[in-house]
This record gives sequence, C-alpha cells and structure tokens, in this order.
Amino acid sequence: MAKLTDTQLIVLSKAAQREDGAATCPKTLGKAPAAKVAASLIKRKLMREVRAKDAMPVWRTDDDKRCYSLVILRAGRDAIGVEDSEAERGPRIDASDAKTRRSSSKGGSRAAAAATSAALSSQSAGPRAGSKQAEVIAMLLRSGGTTIDELVKATQWLPHTTRAVLSGLRKRGYQLDRQRQDGVTRYRITGSPEAARAA
Repeated sequence: MAKLTDTQLIVLSKAAQREDGAATCPKTLGKAPAAKVAASLIKRKLMREVRAKDAMPVWRTDDDKRCYSLVILRAGRDAIGVEDSEAERGPRIDASDAKTRRSSSKGGSRAAAAATSAALSSQSAGPRAGSKQAEVIAMLLRSGGTTIDELVKATQWLPHTTRAVLSGLRKRGYQLDRQRQDGVTRYRITGSPEAARAA
C-alpha cells in the first residue's frame, strides 16, 4: 500500500475519534481536493461513502441535494495504528470481513502474508521531502528526541493525529524509544527503516 498523505492521515484520524466513524472535511480543503482525497481513501478501502444521518458530518452533497458522509473502515483504523477498544461502541462498517472469510477458506493466509509483506516494503520508502512526515522524522532523529507538544506545534496537527502518525511510523518499521524525563515524555527514533535513511 502506498504511503498516506498528511491530509489523508488527518482525515482518518479525525474519523477514528468519532463514535460514528464519520470524517469531517478540513476547512482548508476545497471541493475538488476533498473529492480527490475521498476517492483515494475509498479506492484503497480505508473509508466508505454512506448516506449521511442526522448527526453525521456531511462530506459531500450530490446534484439531487443528497448528503453523504465518509466513514472509516477497520482497514483505515489499522492504517493509522488506532486499536479498536471496548469503549468504541459505534457500529463499525467493514467491507473486508466477507472477503477475509472467503479467502481464509481457500488458503488465503499465504496471500494475506504476501500482501502484508508487500505493504511493509512499499511503506519503508522515506517520506516526501518537505512534508510534515519528513519534519516529524527529522525531529524524532534529534539526539534528545522530541515531545508530542513540540510535534503538535511544528505540524499544527491535533495531539491524537500526532500519536496516530507515531503509531504509523512504528507499523512501517521505525523503532521508537519513549523516555520520561522530568515529567515529560520524549520520543526518539532509534533504528530502521534503513537507519532512518542514514539519518
């Protein structure tokens, strides 16, 4: 699976925080870019478009004035490293359950392992130069590491989005060390992928 962009990470993270799993469109995102982000997340089976219910944020409205929401799937939660917990009570839409059951009865475990391996190898490529992810990695590579607050200030992300990005880095093979000093938790990359691109 290709890497997620900063915008995709934010959309997924905000959706994961809601009980209904519905994404809110960032205010800075125009109509055309929002449609592109949604199409990409839907194509990758990380989110699904559904008819909006009363309390759900509307992602788009069609020509007939019907409102649609963008809802995170289990694969979307996995992609940002958000664990399901008992506290999450909302119904979760998962388009992959039926496929998983079918493939497991046909020896799908080998295919799943191959897909996981391919995803990890494709994600081990470094982030785009100048991106917020590249900035996060640079801050994590500092000898003293960095804090969540410092990352939030540098990226303008919300704390839960920042934590989701750190989880995503772990999933891509980065070794993150977490140390508490003087009441402050600091995070630092201590190894791979490819020694954080040779620092």
